[in-house]
Amino acid sequence: MISRTLRNKFVAGLVVLVPIVITVQALRWLFALVDGLAQPLAQYILGVPIPGIGFLTTVAIVFLAGFLFSEGPLRKLLELVEAKLEDVPLIGTVYGTAKKVLAGFGGTEAERAFQRFVLARLPGRTSPGFLTGSFELTSRDGQSTRMCTVYVPTNHLYVGDVVILPVEDVIETDLSVEDGVSLILSAGASVPAKVDAR
Repeated sequence: MISRTLRNKFVAGLVVLVPIVITVQALRWLFALVDGLAQPLAQYILGVPIPGIGFLTTVAIVFLAGFLFSEGPLRKLLELVEAKLEDVPLIGTVYGTAKKVLAGFGGTEAERAFQRFVLARLPGRTSPGFLTGSFELTSRDGQSTRMCTVYVPTNHLYVGDVVILPVEDVIETDLSVEDGVSLILSAGASVPAKVDAR
């Protein structure tokens, strides 16, 4: 029993850490690669090293990739590659998890992932969160209750709980998803002076 609990916690830790580490390492590798190419090229062309050229080039490449692969034939090609990656053990799971986490905070899938920034009434507290969906819950006596699924971050944005609450326990606000992300990342310091409930 204890070994099973320890194993489950270890796997849960891997699921949390591996996508984050891979994303950070991938960005570091991309920056090092681009900086290693851009610095000598800039020095050759202009005759002087340009501080920050690697960073700016990396940002430009990321934007260009987002622009090229978000639609059209390259989008279809990316979907084919992703479908093949999902069939590879471990790599498919890690890639899929990292993609879903990042999709929640940006890109074309963000609107479907996080619909609105809300306040979730939980036992003993009210927590900031993101509305991710809603459904009708029908009890055995035939009564229907409208329920909401809310993602409540517990460690920055990458780790959190999905809570299911009656619709009356979900307070919708006038803050955008971006405002909500900023509020959570700043540990509440960026909360505006006035927030209106919808």
